[in-house]
Amino acid sequence: MKDTSRKEEVQSHYATPRHLAARGSFQAKYANVSWFGWLIEHLNLQTAMEVLDVGCGPGWIWRFQADRLPNELRLSLIDSSPGMIEEVLANLATVEKIEVVNAKVADAIDLPHPDETFDAVLLLHVLYHVEDPRTALREAKRVLRPGGQVFVSTNALENMCELHSIGVKAFGGRPVDPGAAMFSLDDAEQVVGELFDDVRRFDLTDTMTCTDPDDAVMFLLSCPPGITAPEAQQRHLAKLIREESDSSQGRFITTRRNGLVVGTKAR
Repeated sequence: MKDTSRKEEVQSHYATPRHLAARGSFQAKYANVSWFGWLIEHLNLQTAMEVLDVGCGPGWIWRFQADRLPNELRLSLIDSSPGMIEEVLANLATVEKIEVVNAKVADAIDLPHPDETFDAVLLLHVLYHVEDPRTALREAKRVLRPGGQVFVSTNALENMCELHSIGVKAFGGRPVDPGAAMFSLDDAEQVVGELFDDVRRFDLTDTMTCTDPDDAVMFLLSCPPGITAPEAQQRHLAKLIREESDSSQGRFITTRRNGLVVGTKAR
């Protein structure tokens, strides 16, 4: 059987926003801190800034935080999924503060932009999908102007470990966040620190109380390896989640642990 590359898996899993929406719905329902709101506070966006969003997905941060954006933001977008590019253009069509300069299907390790084009490059929860994160960060540095900043968000290994520990019982594997297992917040801090100056790390910890076991099931089925789990494993997962919920008086507590690493390109 032919091995599937990470790039092929990403294109398959994110041909549409369905899996992202499942995870986003869980956090929107149970989070105490808005992830998009928290990010906007740390992105330091300015009027007329040239920004590249790498792995932009459906662009929810721009749509849902539109009222907090500076005026005349010039935004370039890339994603490896044609479906995501179509979705993001639809989502941003009515966001008046943003000028979408271009939106392209492209790879983070080979950016289709000239050197020193952008004031900021965003890699938000994308580098664990990239086969070579270090090369992607070198590309980000190449297209940044001197003094420009890269913003890298990802999860800690312990992110939502209470949920992932139950997922392991159904699917096997390790009881850690699957994205962070490939590129964690610690990894981001290390690699950004090797390539950029004035590196800063911001951590977000948020304990969430899930009151509907079906929501927890859908969350785990939207992440690897749950995305490709056979029906028998899905049923086993649902049984385990319900048993855990019942043992805790209908509540399931899990803690989100993720964050942002910021680096500056030397002048």
